[in-house]
Amino acid sequence: EVLGDNTDVRVEATPPAPAEAADLDAQPDIGTKHFAEINASMSAMTTVPMSTPSVNQTFSQLKQQLPSVTDITSFLAANQMAVTQLAIKYCDTLVESDSLRQAYFPQFDFSQPASTAFNGAARDGVITPIITTMLGTDIDTQADAALVRSEVEQLIDRLTQCSSTSSCDAQYTRTVTKASCAAVLGSATMLIQ
Repeated sequence: EVLGDNTDVRVEATPPAPAEAADLDAQPDIGTKHFAEINASMSAMTTVPMSTPSVNQTFSQLKQQLPSVTDITSFLAANQMAVTQLAIKYCDTLVESDSLRQAYFPQFDFSQPASTAFNGAARDGVITPIITTMLGTDIDTQADAALVRSEVEQLIDRLTQCSSTSSCDAQYTRTVTKASCAAVLGSATMLIQ
């Protein structure tokens, strides 16, 4: 290389000083389940097989709306709506299947109207299986079972305030049970990992 009167002139460049490391925001210690984990968890918590046609169809429709990553900071309201819809479908399938319902809620009489079916200790026949199966036991980071039970009891109280304008027949007993199931199944007790 000739440049004027000089040949092979090279100047070694001084490398720039390394940039100061970026101090990233702290990352959460917890995350959310992604779509496949949510489906599998709901199946396990309700004993409803994922292959059940109505459940499988609902999951297929909601799959893209469910969380696709476990980063809790990316969780959106649309994700929660999909989780809720899937929880409702799982609980509906559980309660409407005679065999699954009887195995899951063996101590509860679904033939009673809602105005009497949930009176006193009878409601434990719905609440206890939900709490035991969906919260699990001896999990330090899980929600307080007593607080969850209290919330479900309050929900049942609100839903079973029957009057002459509302039907509280045996079919409504199933509806109240589905709502109680979906409230816990679609909550953070299932979603957070």
